Amino acid sequence: MNENHRSIFKLFLAADIGSIRLSRLLAVFGEPKHILNASKSDLLAFEGIGEDIAKRILNAKDYNKQADEEIKLAAKNSIVISVDGDENYPSALLPFSDRPPIIYIKGTIIEKDFDSIGIVGSRKITPYGKRTTEDFASFFAKNSITVISGLARGIDAQAHKSALENNGRTIAVLGNGLLVNYPPENKSLQTAIPDNGAVISEFPLLSKPDRTTFPRRNRIVAALSKALLVVEAAKNSGALITAKFAADYGKDVFAVPSNIYNESSKGVNELIANGAFAAVNPRDMALRLSFFNLKKLAKESKKTYISALSEQEKSVLKIIEIEQEGIHIDLIADKLNINISQLSSILFNLELNELVECLMGKIYVRKY
Repeated sequence: MNENHRSIFKLFLAADIGSIRLSRLLAVFGEPKHILNASKSDLLAFEGIGEDIAKRILNAKDYNKQADEEIKLAAKNSIVISVDGDENYPSALLPFSDRPPIIYIKGTIIEKDFDSIGIVGSRKITPYGKRTTEDFASFFAKNSITVISGLARGIDAQAHKSALENNGRTIAVLGNGLLVNYPPENKSLQTAIPDNGAVISEFPLLSKPDRTTFPRRNRIVAALSKALLVVEAAKNSGALITAKFAADYGKDVFAVPSNIYNESSKGVNELIANGAFAAVNPRDMALRLSFFNLKKLAKESKKTYISALSEQEKSVLKIIEIEQEGIHIDLIADKLNINISQLSSILFNLELNELVECLMGKIYVRKY
């Protein structure tokens, strides 16, 4: 940690100084060490700094012992302290002015992790929410898309679990320090995630959560995710705060529609009413997002559909596949001894799912 970064680290520990305030201070004082050495009157003259913050900034220059202890504690627990400007600082956060100046990382973050989807939702998970989260998170994991969430009870925890169970990568953003297990029942999950991703936080290692820390966590979930999926959220829930951050950051927001009479669904249904995409299944959601391999997904989608065809539909498809230059509808009917009306219905469904194409003169060819 160089001198500038150590000065920022001391400001962070003493004053919990954020990136916006830090950048404004740097614009005036030039270097972090000059902020540490500023007079009280200079600090109080600065807009947005009152007595309390000024006092904490003045104390920061004497935080050498606290900084050394935090650095040693991080090293002991294989935790990286990343300062904004370091090579290992998450690049997905860089476009945002409210990014944290310090990020603690346990595990590894790779560039591919920023092809990611955040999944958030209610702490009071229902069977419907559990199944939906499993389906979406499993699909993303199988398609090499990192799942990001906040390790909260309910939807968040299930998203992380489903990603890990499908050999996928996942990143958990905490609203507390990395050496605090919260909620306590997710301790084993918090321990497992760094083997296939990372657990990260902007809070000092032993910081406990409170009502102010979770919205700060939520903005990081939104910033790291290329798109956000909300599964089950009541009105005024934390998941909706994350959705607002995501929308403000220019990210696509998806919501799983649900029972309009269920309290835990009112928030997601309201999101859809206000312009969020309705997420009816993970494949449709993926096809809307440019970072998925669309050709691969389309091919897999066709395979899935073919496997679900009736035997008669498969027979029609097989005949069309054999005749590479195309075959007339009458010849298909003759070969299968099927009437034209019934065959037309089958061919229409195959066309609808882009398995066959009808050329001029009622000639059918394979399309995949």
